[in-house]
Amino acid sequence: MEAKKGIDVILLYRLLEKEKDEAAWKMAFQTEHENGMTVDTESTATKDGPIQSVGDVTYDFSATSILAKGDKKVNELKDAMLNKKIVEIWEIDKAEKAPDTDAENKGKYEGTYYQGYITGYTKNPNSEDALELELTFAINGVGQDGYCTLTDDQAEVVQYAFKDTVQVNAGSGSGDNGGEQKSK
Repeated sequence: MEAKKGIDVILLYRLLEKEKDEAAWKMAFQTEHENGMTVDTESTATKDGPIQSVGDVTYDFSATSILAKGDKKVNELKDAMLNKKIVEIWEIDKAEKAPDTDAENKGKYEGTYYQGYITGYTKNPNSEDALELELTFAINGVGQDGYCTLTDDQAEVVQYAFKDTVQVNAGSGSGDNGGEQKSK
């Protein structure tokens, strides 16, 4: 057995109202998120001892990211909070793929799907560190487990392409393996 790593668990977001217009997206530079569940109980004293009444599951869900310059999705999330729009959230474990025997979910990853509202939007512009954004969520219902599609674009929001060490000719492209390169 191998220990799970937090770096493998990421969040994807989308406004529910945009489900027909765009795929879910990953906020760049996610640093951490917390997803806890609790159930309230109420104790009633009886002659035979206390009995418990169990309430509904509630979530303590928050996410922290370092803001990327020019990221327009951040404003979309702020607008979602201000206008009480439902946000879809996928918590995906990139280390847990669907079994090869599961043809329907081949190539997908284990995940949990949530719908909820943004209830907290906090920027932390510390003078010594990068600008952090912390979001807190109020989740509707109970998260649903399943398998999630994760495209290369979603998984590697800030990852750049490989470049070789040779000089790139002007106008030939990015310098990756697809561009024409000039060796010395």
